Parts: sequence; C-alpha cells; structure tokens
Amino acid sequence: MKIHFQKNEQLADDEIDITLAAASKSLKVDELIAYLQKFDSMPPTIIPIKSVDQVVLVKPQDIELIDVSGSTLLIYANQTVIETKGRLYAFVEKLKNPNFVQVSKHAVININHLKSLEDSFAGAMTAVLAGNVKTSISRKYLSLLEHRLGL
Repeated sequence: MKIHFQKNEQLADDEIDITLAAASKSLKVDELIAYLQKFDSMPPTIIPIKSVDQVVLVKPQDIELIDVSGSTLLIYANQTVIETKGRLYAFVEKLKNPNFVQVSKHAVININHLKSLEDSFAGAMTAVLAGNVKTSISRKYLSLLEHRLGL
C-alpha cells in the first residue's frame, strides 16, 4: 500500500479530500473506505447497558458475544450475561468497533476473544470464545469471519 500527501490550498483548513486508487474494487478497498468514513467518530470507551433493574457500564473490549434471544439482547462480558432490550444492529453501531463481527443472524462476536473455530454440522462452524462461551457461525457469515481473521 502506498500513501501520498498532496497539498491543496483550495480546500478549507478542516476539509480533507481523499481519492483511493486501485486496480479494481475489492473487499479490501471497501473495508478501507468504511474505515475512513468512521475515522471521525471515535469509538466509546464505556457502553451503558440498561438492564431490568440497573444500568451497567461495560468497556467494549470486555464484550465477548452479543446474542439475540427473542426480543432480548444478551451481552456476554466479564463472565456475566447482561440482558437488555434492543436491536442487534443498533447495539453494534453504538460500539463503533471493527473487532465486532457478525457470525449469524442472531450473534456478533468480538474477534479479540475468539479462541478457536470448531467444525459443526452441515458445514457450519462453532466459535469458542475466551470465557468458554460458544456460538454457531452460519455458512453465510463464515467467509466474512475468515477474511477478518486473515484466513
């Protein structure tokens, strides 16, 4: 990857114009564009999670798994499970963290807590996370996870 800086005095002091050049548009190019678009919005250091009787403050790096069970979100962090209401995609957007990867329609994992991937039935896989939490990885999302892991 080559990076160049070019001064453009026609731009305002707080304005940046980025041109991305590649032989073809690829997944790597798309990921770089997505990363640059999120650059200005810093990820939060603490996420407040409202449960039934309290608000729990959790560091995003401590979250291992976010799973949906019916209309309830289950947040696995620090060897505890926090139940809250909400949508999976909305919670992941609040995290603003590229380490969270969707692995099924109902689950998102933090790849920093991933210990291993095990074969499961019908071509699916099972993710084993640091706290010995397991979740299934559907075939639809397996290639995305493999790419994020560099496989």
